[in-house]
Order: sequence, then C-alpha cells, then structure tokens
Amino acid sequence: MTNGKESAAPSDMDPKDLPDVPAFQDEFTRSFLTSTEPVREGYYPFEAKTGKFTMAFPGDMEVIERSYTNASARDSEFVDITHMDNELDLVTNIQLKYYGFMSSEESIKEGMSKNSNENLDFRPLESQYEGQYIEYADLTEAHRPAFATLIWNDNKDNIRIFADMSCKKGLSSQRCDEMVKAEKERILKSLKTIKLTETKEG
Repeated sequence: MTNGKESAAPSDMDPKDLPDVPAFQDEFTRSFLTSTEPVREGYYPFEAKTGKFTMAFPGDMEVIERSYTNASARDSEFVDITHMDNELDLVTNIQLKYYGFMSSEESIKEGMSKNSNENLDFRPLESQYEGQYIEYADLTEAHRPAFATLIWNDNKDNIRIFADMSCKKGLSSQRCDEMVKAEKERILKSLKTIKLTETKEG
C-alpha cells in the first residue's frame, strides 16, 4: 500500500515532520503505517506486522501496544484499535483478531455468537476484493452500541472483529444515536478496506 513517494518510513521520521494526528504521533501505531500519504482523507496505509493484511487506518485512532500480540508460530495477530482522547463525544474501540486457519465461516460465526452471549444475525456486505468475503452483525444485548464483523477468504485466512462505541456522559440520547450511526458507517467503511494478503486476485 506504499506509493514510493517517501524516502523514509513514518517510523523512521521525526514526529514533528509527520501528520498531526494521533495515529502518527503515537510511536507504536506509526510502526504499522507505511506512508504519510493518505489513501483517502483522514485514512493512512496500514500493514499488519505479520504481513497478513492491510487496511486504510483512521488517523484519529491508535493501536494499543499493551494489548497487541503477534503469535507467528500460531499464525495469528491481535490488534486493539481505539480513540485515546476520553474527552471526545464518542469513543470507539475495535478488537481485531487475525487467524491463518479456520474450519468454516459458519463455525467462526457460531463462536463469535458464543463470545458475545447472543445469537448474532450476520449479514453480507459487498467485498472490495475477489475471493474475499465480509459479513457483520449488530449486538443487540450489549450494554453499549456494538457490532461484530467477519472477513475471510478462500484460503481460510480470516479476521474476527468486535467494535463498540461509547458516548460521553451527559450527551443526549438523540445526539448519541446520531453519532453512533455515523461512526458505525465510518468504521465499517474502514473495515471494508481490509485486504487479506493471501486473497487470490480473480
């Protein structure tokens, strides 16, 4: 997802020369970012440390270093993405788990339902990539607005995602609902850019 315009990776650049957004100002997060050139406004090219997937990463969010795990022997990677500014009217957290193996997408969806303690109703979304699939389900019994997403390909690579959103205390329910709706669309748009690198081009 690099375009070759920069002579140095963002992780090798002086922070004062980087875009003034949380993703670049956090040292750990920028170690995943491959260019300071946005792929679209507010989103930057991200590559997993396993090299197993790429995505358009929201510049206003960060990867939490203490939660990150990369188990190359098990062909898996866990990335926790969040807003670190607690003064925001709405804070989103995304837990993203990559696995290089699965028995079937149905068994994974059953497992995700079990983890969320409810029967999730997964619905397909249009994938940007041939041979790759994406489905999501709203969590209706969670204590805050949340949804699950599953991305997989014909090679059995898959990413299991849970995202939740929390409105600032004191925000009206109407305003919170409006912000949650817009944020959900924004996050799903970003998740749809995820490309499993083993996906066959068709």
